[in-house]
Amino acid sequence: MIRKSNWPLALCAGLLGIGQNGLLVVLPQMVAMTGLSLSTWAGLLLFGSMLFLPASPWWGKVSEEKGCKWVVVTSLIGYLLSFCLMGLVVWLMAEKTIGLGLGLSGLVISRVIYGLTVSGMVPAAQTWAMQRAGTDQRMQALATISSGLSCGRLLGPPLAALTLSIHPTAPLWLMAIAPVVGLLLIYGQYNDPPLQAITHQSARMNRGLLPFLCLAALLAASISLMQIGLSPMLSGFISTPSAISHHVAWLLSLAAASTLLAQFLIVRPQRLSVKPLLLVAAILMSVGLSVMVTGQLLSLYVGIAVTSFGAAMATPAYQLLLNQKLSLGKGAGLIATSHTLGYGLSALLVPFITWLSGQHHLLAGACIASLIFLVITCGLGFTTHSQRAR
Repeated sequence: MIRKSNWPLALCAGLLGIGQNGLLVVLPQMVAMTGLSLSTWAGLLLFGSMLFLPASPWWGKVSEEKGCKWVVVTSLIGYLLSFCLMGLVVWLMAEKTIGLGLGLSGLVISRVIYGLTVSGMVPAAQTWAMQRAGTDQRMQALATISSGLSCGRLLGPPLAALTLSIHPTAPLWLMAIAPVVGLLLIYGQYNDPPLQAITHQSARMNRGLLPFLCLAALLAASISLMQIGLSPMLSGFISTPSAISHHVAWLLSLAAASTLLAQFLIVRPQRLSVKPLLLVAAILMSVGLSVMVTGQLLSLYVGIAVTSFGAAMATPAYQLLLNQKLSLGKGAGLIATSHTLGYGLSALLVPFITWLSGQHHLLAGACIASLIFLVITCGLGFTTHSQRAR
């Protein structure tokens, strides 16, 4: 029997969220067990993520040629192998069986496997879901995959913290075992054929796509700056590190819950068409970050909820607009690449903003990025109306 549900695909995308946020929880333990510095581990994690830049567009092309099922299965196998290797290397380094040089080499290889394979997961899952949903239900399909990713990011930290009580490397083995569940679910899924290209849809990159890719990069940069800027902002009126960590955890949990709420209440039911959805999302992001910049505890909670709600609406909106101009697989790959570029831009902006005006202004940088996002969104609407007038 052919199964057409997109929730198995959402679960596979959620594994990526579990891995991303779960690693952050076990980072102090991995530093202690391996003897590698925190900056070295941060570089390893960033290295794996930056490999998404060349790999995501390529996987988007492969998903159109070989089918999305092949890409998702390959990504799950790569996910399994990378965390198995990481768990093994960390354990051997903790037992002093291998030295720093050999251990670091093994960790680099594990991140190469991760970056070059797992980078295909979300673009392929999104493309596959849209193929199943058909042209009229693409927004709902994207929301389903985004919901799975959000759930993974929400569940990753508590699952990692829970398994830490068993053994310091237990979270890594949990992340290695999780893809087996995904493989079992995907095995019975039908590999849907690609949808025929819609009107004006292209197979190649062109300058008309740049505004949508800029939106994706700006959203990722603003959200990343917002998250990094929470601790410095809280330190302005909260003295103890434990209390700051407590509030950061609650703020990030609220952000994840707000994201899910937007996906289930607005995006999945398709209550707004694409362009109004993008405009409302841009306004909410700008308003939310403007509220957060005021620096009060209540304003941080209100602002992060509003910002996350808007960001959850924005992502499917600009992806659907891009897919009107570019084939599904390549569009999903380019969006993933733009998100990675946005995170990289954020990493560059953090030291610059800190040097220029201090850590307390990181949220202001996020707010400026959201305002640029709003300007580009308004520009897209104006361009469309001008073209219609002609």
